Amino acid sequence: MKQIQRTARPEIAAGVCAAFCLGAVPIAVAQDELEEERHHQIDEITVSATPLSRTVEQLAQPTSVLSGEELALRQSTSIGETVSAEVGVSSTYFGPVASRPVIRGQYGERILVLSNGLDALDASALSEDHQVSVEGILAERVEIVRGPATLLYGSGAAGGIVNVVDNRIIDTPLTEPFSGAIALGADSAVGKRGAAGRVAFGSESFGLHLDYFRRDTDDVEIPGFAESALLRSLEEEHEEGHEEEEEAFGRIDNTDSETDGGALGLSWTGDRGFLGASLSTFNSNYGIPGHLAHEEDEDELPPAETGHEDESVRVDLEQRRLDLRGEHDFDGIISRAKFSLARSDYEHQEIEGGEIGTRFDTKGTDARLELRHADIGRWQGAFGLQFKRMDFDAFGEEAFVPRSDTLASSVFLFEEFALNNRWTLQTSARAERQKIDVDAAVGPEYSDTAFGASIGAIWDFTQDMSLAANYALTERHPNSTELFADGPHVAVNRFERGSVTLGEGFLGKELSSNLDLTLRGRNERLEWSITAFVNDVDDYILLSAAGEEEDGLAVFDYAQRDARFYGYEAETRIELLDTAGGHMHARLFSDYVLGEEKASGAYAPRLPPLRYGAGLHYVAERLSLGVDTTFHARQNKTAPNELPTDSYALVGADLSYALEEQGLFLFIRGTNLTDEDARQHSSPLKDSVPLPGRSFHVGLRYDF
Repeated sequence: MKQIQRTARPEIAAGVCAAFCLGAVPIAVAQDELEEERHHQIDEITVSATPLSRTVEQLAQPTSVLSGEELALRQSTSIGETVSAEVGVSSTYFGPVASRPVIRGQYGERILVLSNGLDALDASALSEDHQVSVEGILAERVEIVRGPATLLYGSGAAGGIVNVVDNRIIDTPLTEPFSGAIALGADSAVGKRGAAGRVAFGSESFGLHLDYFRRDTDDVEIPGFAESALLRSLEEEHEEGHEEEEEAFGRIDNTDSETDGGALGLSWTGDRGFLGASLSTFNSNYGIPGHLAHEEDEDELPPAETGHEDESVRVDLEQRRLDLRGEHDFDGIISRAKFSLARSDYEHQEIEGGEIGTRFDTKGTDARLELRHADIGRWQGAFGLQFKRMDFDAFGEEAFVPRSDTLASSVFLFEEFALNNRWTLQTSARAERQKIDVDAAVGPEYSDTAFGASIGAIWDFTQDMSLAANYALTERHPNSTELFADGPHVAVNRFERGSVTLGEGFLGKELSSNLDLTLRGRNERLEWSITAFVNDVDDYILLSAAGEEEDGLAVFDYAQRDARFYGYEAETRIELLDTAGGHMHARLFSDYVLGEEKASGAYAPRLPPLRYGAGLHYVAERLSLGVDTTFHARQNKTAPNELPTDSYALVGADLSYALEEQGLFLFIRGTNLTDEDARQHSSPLKDSVPLPGRSFHVGLRYDF
């Protein structure tokens, strides 16, 4: 699966500077990977999110991988924050634990979070206040596909995927009869205390894996007022003559959390493949910042008249999941078969003022079969089937989406043709049949088929430079929320209505035309990559303000407009010093996305602003030092009823020490060292919940 080469690729090399260190060290990272990175050898890691075993440089679609020391230093309390420093990636930051990835300005149901290539099977895509039930501290690596990934993983991946790969199911024979790791970590700004451990033991034929993690956080510390200066100014104008309310300062109440989980995995491994299963659990209890329950009609009444003093809202979440996975090599037309299946029972309760207000139940199944055929001349490829079912139900006054059963069945194909030593062509196709069944009183059954195809090419026009191009034409199904939503979505303070609820029938399928161009280059002192992309979407489904109020909340309706997204992603790594005594390099990067409706020119909501940064990293034997600065420009290209966001710069520094022989790795990292009032424009709570203030992270990991 891994080849160690002197050849460096920008996505991995840029990460060695460890520009963002958030949280404890992931315990799944092997100690030899840390040693190799510290000596400036780059891991060419294959991307498991593709049917063929390919590295990032061998794929036409922009893809990046976080692993090793880079992943260790970027770890956070959520998968969204862990990957948010990657080029082209931001987050929905809804507090320290509820944060999903934003890729090229796309979020929610358009970004699919996977666990070992299968859906997380939770309710996190439904609402930004829902936590992702995939734990990154146990990850071996995290793969990010930027741009439409519907051809590989279906309609829910129209904006991209984040695939978290762990080793809970052992897929290769164990080289040691017993091994494991222990990790500890702390973070001052969120008061985090975290611990995790894993062990693997067995023989060359059988392997048993056990792991457990726990993480507690306190209320988030911030540098000033919770509300932005612009929002406070608007509120003062609107509430002139009324009694002033006390503003939250220095801390965001109700942002503490308790999270734990673990897994048991059993595997059989052989010369031709493996077969394994794991049972895992994920539990979390956390506060939802940004609003109080039922405050719209009671904000002028004393506590005795409202009937409850504590109106804070919390989420109590638990998931039980079964994973099966296997792979076998054959001698014949089919050279390899890979099978994976996940079955999840997920439930979370939203507790308002000490009482259960809303309950979400999701039972999901995701199964995937990939068959790789034997090489036919210069052709290599794979085809397969995927089946996914999600049975969703919600109970309570704020259940804004009705009960629904969603069934998707797909067939897909991925082929690669090596034209010569300089040209490689890649193509893929997918057909997906989706059905959404709801109660007859809500609406009729949705049933339709979406198609998609892509073609890409990689041209190594010199020994040190290559150009990759990928064009994809895909369709995306509307989901149950966009069709049938009808109720208050209190977490983001709006009342949502789907197209069927409005009496307008089913929304049409989105038709997306996406083009990516990536130019890569390297020499002895310089490595760089720049990607330009444009995504034209006919009948883009978006949520727009209707100019009405319902239950004291602004009404938002799902509708369709033609839209266009375009931008770039660039990074470079410059060698400043490379001697036997030490190594130093600088990293520069920038990304930008702009989205707008074609007819009106209105900007898409929650677009990440222009971002650029620089870092300097030095390694001398066991010691590693780094400093970095990332600048986020002011975002004034806003959607209707959206406030602009001020610019800010985040300054960080890190120090780490590795004792490879003893299997020990320690680090300390400072983030937001200038204590900036930093607000993530892609967050729906950016005007009431800023990012944490100055913070110091410490971590320790011991491998045995």
